Amino acid sequence: MLNLRCFGALLLAGLLLTAAPAGAQQYPDKPINVIVPFPPGAVDVYVRIVQPFAEKQLGQPLVVQNRGGANGAVGTEFVARSKPDGYTLLFNVTSSAVMAPLTMGNARFDILKDFTPITDFVDSPVALVVRKSLPVKNLQEFIAYAQANQGKLNYGSPGSGSSLHMIGISFANAIGVKMTHVPYKGFAPELQAMIGDELDMGFIGTGSAHTHILKGSIRALAMAAGKPPGDYGPDIPDLSKTLKGYDNVPIFSALWAPAGTPLEIVEKLSSVMRAALADSDVRTKFAGIGQATLGRSREEAAKAIAANVEVATRLVNQAKEAGVVFE
Repeated sequence: MLNLRCFGALLLAGLLLTAAPAGAQQYPDKPINVIVPFPPGAVDVYVRIVQPFAEKQLGQPLVVQNRGGANGAVGTEFVARSKPDGYTLLFNVTSSAVMAPLTMGNARFDILKDFTPITDFVDSPVALVVRKSLPVKNLQEFIAYAQANQGKLNYGSPGSGSSLHMIGISFANAIGVKMTHVPYKGFAPELQAMIGDELDMGFIGTGSAHTHILKGSIRALAMAAGKPPGDYGPDIPDLSKTLKGYDNVPIFSALWAPAGTPLEIVEKLSSVMRAALADSDVRTKFAGIGQATLGRSREEAAKAIAANVEVATRLVNQAKEAGVVFE
């Protein structure tokens, strides 16, 4: 027969075992805030596509909060300093999460140290697009035209120091052309400038440019990397495979939790979000805006983010050595 001391020890051990997963089982028991560090109508669209599916599975609302500023740094820093309890998450694109600490002297976060990846949502294909009135029909004609008009062309990006700024520099160096960089506050004003013949070219995410490309308002000449989504035409090359000396910075969006968030909560969120991204209706909605879903495991997402940091760091250092000043 067990004595009282042994019985008490066994009882306590049993209570601890049953209590250990209780937090994960009860999570979430209140709304989850998803911070998107950009104004409404762009990156937050991705969260809103998975929102109904995820809310049904989690049993709680996802409250999307837009906290724009400083190329995404303001909202990202807010989440980095938030309580790691699974109720404040970050949804951001790598072009902001990775680039801001590399190009902003006052960025107070490290995407590798201050965050835990949950999963990546979508790969964001990027197209080299030009204004419709530019007298070129394909990449070869554009390169010849740019070389014949050395220093006369301009190219845009959604912000100084962004991934697309780096891609533009890499492209210009690869074809041996000097072009003037024009930073904009996002894709919308950049697209309007190109449609209005104020901007010659730019590397723009297909999620934003998709409709304009299909309508013929602007012309797609190449992909920064990968295959083109939609019917952009038969001769849209992959620069990463066809242009010597060109280096691409992969751009994808992901969901993060603050570092220190309990693993069981991260795993639960990852499972739900990956299931949402695998849902046929969700995938169809993303395809409709020119986006391909990812939904990799948190370990795979972490590896992809680390690789992104490595490439971006190299390109930023090269740009600084060449005298580029990030505003």
